[in-house]
Amino acid sequence: MSSRYIHITAAAQTIAKSYHNGIAGLAMVMRKSPTIFANKLNPNCETNQLTLEEAAEITDRTQDPAIADALAALCNRVTVALPDAEITLKELSRECCRLTTECGDVAREISEAEQPESEWGERVSPAEAKRIEAALWDLVSVTMGMIQRVRG
Repeated sequence: MSSRYIHITAAAQTIAKSYHNGIAGLAMVMRKSPTIFANKLNPNCETNQLTLEEAAEITDRTQDPAIADALAALCNRVTVALPDAEITLKELSRECCRLTTECGDVAREISEAEQPESEWGERVSPAEAKRIEAALWDLVSVTMGMIQRVRG
């Protein structure tokens, strides 16, 4: 196996280890041999390889995006969690507007923080960086949800 793709197998292994009863528990629900399945999830094992179908089933059964995230990273992409499918387009639109305003407020704070007379100077605190990141991910999620709804 190419070391370039080890992170994908490692992501699958991490997911399986955190599953109820670990790798053996996930192997059982997937109707796989626990020993062979453990080998497939071992990034250092050359004899057994995880298939794309198995990776998809792990993702489907666990609803953990780690494998998809690892695959997306290969082509310089990220995955985005979508809003609850039960939310109406009107509610989604309102949330998008609210988040856009919130992100605008955050952007203004960043701009002010980068001014020479600011107490922060050119550095943003770790707590502020975390808040900014969360606000931006929320906006991306809602925006992608709207795009998905508009497409039908």
